[in-house]
Amino acid sequence: MAQARLAPREAWAIINAIQRKVDQGYVPPGHNSKGKPAAISEALRELYPDIPRGSIHTRYIAACNSLGRPRKWPEMQALTFPVFPDGRVPTEELIDRMSADFERRKTAEDARKWFDVKVNIPGPIGIAWLGDPHVDDDGCNWPLLRHDIDIIKHTYGMFGANIGDSENNWAGRLAHLYSQQSTSRETAKQLVEWLFSQSGVEWIVLLLGNHDAWNGNADALSRIERGGSPLADWSAQFKLRFPNGRSGRVWASHDFPGHSQWNPLHGAQKAAKFTGLADLYICGHKHNWSLFQGEDEHRGDVYWLARARGYKHMDEYGHHLGFGSQKHGSTIVSIFDPDATGPGFLTCFADVAAAAEYLIWLRAKRGF
Repeated sequence: MAQARLAPREAWAIINAIQRKVDQGYVPPGHNSKGKPAAISEALRELYPDIPRGSIHTRYIAACNSLGRPRKWPEMQALTFPVFPDGRVPTEELIDRMSADFERRKTAEDARKWFDVKVNIPGPIGIAWLGDPHVDDDGCNWPLLRHDIDIIKHTYGMFGANIGDSENNWAGRLAHLYSQQSTSRETAKQLVEWLFSQSGVEWIVLLLGNHDAWNGNADALSRIERGGSPLADWSAQFKLRFPNGRSGRVWASHDFPGHSQWNPLHGAQKAAKFTGLADLYICGHKHNWSLFQGEDEHRGDVYWLARARGYKHMDEYGHHLGFGSQKHGSTIVSIFDPDATGPGFLTCFADVAAAAEYLIWLRAKRGF
């Protein structure tokens, strides 16, 4: 039969309690009491007030077995040391705290899966998806960015969305690149703050790309005042809820897994084919643009794939590798028409000005 054992913490509590009684003059376990009070009985009755008399020695033996101690108490030692309290959080309390932390994080994570964005204005709307701005880079096309921002903020029913990589935010082995650009970290933060807080654009969602997360910078971006629009790490899945009861599902990601040199939308196409979760799958990251509208022949759903190019129009790294540089598609605009069915429900543009003209015309056509 296996010998009874106790958890080490409980076993040590018993041994330490007996030692205190021994120090007070009680008879140690295994020694002739000669009518004097026994340390083991006094100690265990204090620890376990309701312990049966016959269980006292059983509990003591289990403690000795757990710690590999002899049952007979050793002879008095020349030195007696204090018993130091354990400064650690009790294990059960630690587990309770970690369990509560997990539940809180899980609730927060679940709330971000296909969250609702209520559209309070009737009729068609547009979302202008700014590709990677890299606002502090000397290759950022600021004339075009200012032009597009001006159209977005002055077009009723058009909202902004950021696909990520708002600044260079060089880190690690790339930090030396700050010496090759005219803007500093502080200048970058000032420009990012202008874009999201002072440009006049009403943002519907902001994504964090890989550059945004370097140096722990995501925390800094989270503190930028952005009118309550969600800030999502890399990816966001949300449903647009229109006043007429229609809804549109958007899966925006800094990039989707999967790459093909022949198809710039390969990763987004995988997400569409394998999941069928959204009407629009949009990404950025690779500094090129592409659009595709299709219909799944099995599910019958019509969807758009989109990649926004971004505003880094001069890139020494890309030049050295021979990637070339596209001129259009810095921002992709998606126009949702909640009164349309089939392919007309969503239309995407690679030009902000053309998208704004279409949105103004479409809203007028629908009587708004």
